[in-house]
Amino acid sequence: MKKKFDFISLILATIVTIVLLIVHIIYGDVSLGINTVNNLVILPISLLFYLLVSYDLFIESFKKIRHKQFFDEVTLSLIATIAAFAIGEYVEALAVVVFFQVGERFEKYAVDKSRNSIKSILDLRPDKVTLYNDEIEKVVEPFDVNIGDLFIVKSGERVPIDGVVIEGKSSLDTSSITGESVPRSVKENDEILSGTINIGSPLVIKATKEFYNSTVSKMLDLVENASSQKANSEKFITKFAKIYTPIVISLAVLVAIIPPLIINYSDPSVWSNYIRTAASFLVISCPCALVLSVPMSYFVTLGEASKQKVLIKGSTFIDKFTKLKNIVLDKTGTITKGNFVVTSINPVEGTSKDELLKLAKYGEYYSNHPIAHAVLNNDKESLNKDLLKDYQEIDGQGVKVEYESSTLLIGNSKLLSSNNIEFNKVDSPFTILYVAYKGKYLGYIEIKDEIKESSKLAIANYHKNGVKKVIMLTGDNQNIAKVIAQDAGVDEFHANLLPLDKTNKLKEIQQNATTAFIGDGVNDAPSLTTSDIGISMGGIGSDITIDSSDVVIMDDDLNRVNDVIKMSKRNKLVVYENIIFALAVKIGVMILSLIPNLPIASYIMWFAIFADVGVTVICVFNSLRLALHVKKQN
Repeated sequence: MKKKFDFISLILATIVTIVLLIVHIIYGDVSLGINTVNNLVILPISLLFYLLVSYDLFIESFKKIRHKQFFDEVTLSLIATIAAFAIGEYVEALAVVVFFQVGERFEKYAVDKSRNSIKSILDLRPDKVTLYNDEIEKVVEPFDVNIGDLFIVKSGERVPIDGVVIEGKSSLDTSSITGESVPRSVKENDEILSGTINIGSPLVIKATKEFYNSTVSKMLDLVENASSQKANSEKFITKFAKIYTPIVISLAVLVAIIPPLIINYSDPSVWSNYIRTAASFLVISCPCALVLSVPMSYFVTLGEASKQKVLIKGSTFIDKFTKLKNIVLDKTGTITKGNFVVTSINPVEGTSKDELLKLAKYGEYYSNHPIAHAVLNNDKESLNKDLLKDYQEIDGQGVKVEYESSTLLIGNSKLLSSNNIEFNKVDSPFTILYVAYKGKYLGYIEIKDEIKESSKLAIANYHKNGVKKVIMLTGDNQNIAKVIAQDAGVDEFHANLLPLDKTNKLKEIQQNATTAFIGDGVNDAPSLTTSDIGISMGGIGSDITIDSSDVVIMDDDLNRVNDVIKMSKRNKLVVYENIIFALAVKIGVMILSLIPNLPIASYIMWFAIFADVGVTVICVFNSLRLALHVKKQN
């Protein structure tokens, strides 16, 4: 009810201000008996609507003064209006509070609009969880769910906590987490991330993490606390406002007192002119155009980045993206898919491809190595494990197992050599699995990690966006690294590196230039922490991803880095535009107010209102252009 009353009062006050201004200009000095229209008509009406519109500002001002916030823009504006009333400028006094409140309305609209940019992320927060322990449904708060508890997610519901599917088979909409448009199928024993939506049959899930450690909770924490790390521009504006405002107030006091004392201290009109100038100084000095618009530009950019599936921990990293000169990338899971695939099957004469692949699958049946997954290719259920006995995994060599009562070997050249199997060694930069059965060499299978379709384009675009050098660091061997580096288009690569070696190499690279490291967020945690900007690709469900990196890219697309570089540069431009425009207008109006006998001198307060409220609104909407620019790009 109060909001509605305040809104109607503001509309009426705005209309009254315009009408009173016209009456003041035309009839202000017309006599009504022993007085004028200005004093008998304009003063009481102005005072009435002034109190109607400004009472909450006085309450706010008194509260801030009690907390020793003497240079707040609200307090300054009210002092200016009291000064205007004192010298008989009633309409101008009313106009200051009316347009101040109008400006506040526009600012609130702009802030609400910018907050909507992260609404898609904040909407992931679950309200309730349906526990399903002992097959009894019980609705509880997310924080009441413990590791090992069962909960049920029905069709259309969002998964509230990370877990493993215990019962059921369904499809998940993962677009809010990874950006993938194709639903993901899940069945029993599959891991499932919070934040995804069940679009099929009900699922019974066992919680593997508590709510505060789940994927969605960490994402929310990252977004909500992004403003805690302020950029240099924001820190500068805060410090600038604390110094600038007292200086302008001191100038206003000097302008109101010293010139009249020098010119003619006995002339009321001289005092009136310079008090008007001092009051305009107070209105102009309000730094809200900068204090509001500069942080807002960063807030909008953070929000728009989150829409692009990029979570940035703070605005300080937005500034760092504008200075980015080196990008260092991990190979597996970053440039490549991290999923090994069989690229060729090469049997010896007398053995078919199908037979060689079948033997390889049986050999890898019990292995959990990524290479084994590539060979099995989800065909494990079609194999008869009863045909296998005496499984041995030989470290650094491969697998030895009894298959149909005969020895089956699958692994590298060392495995065959140590078992005295004659074979032809293959020269390839990729992984070679040799297969021998019943003491005879039967052929080999070539396996490699594929480059992501987006990697080449992304790396080419890094250079276009001002990055001088793109470097790949990998623990893989020199030959594989060389092939991947050439195909991906990186400028430089270093192979055979342990995690600590990567970190040391990264320190060398970033000595003289701002450097970002892009990795998978698990074994690359030291490098993510060491770099100027740590960017994690994938692994969104792991704790270390959120903890170690400054930026999380949820859909594994390297091109997102290019999007953020563009957004950051655009943000920097808008920040500079706001600072230069606001200071230029404010300083310009201050100079105008000091020029004696200027034709517009009697309207200087109106210029001051524009320099405060008008400039603030313009700067705020200029910041909001950042969101429109991103939509246009997309």
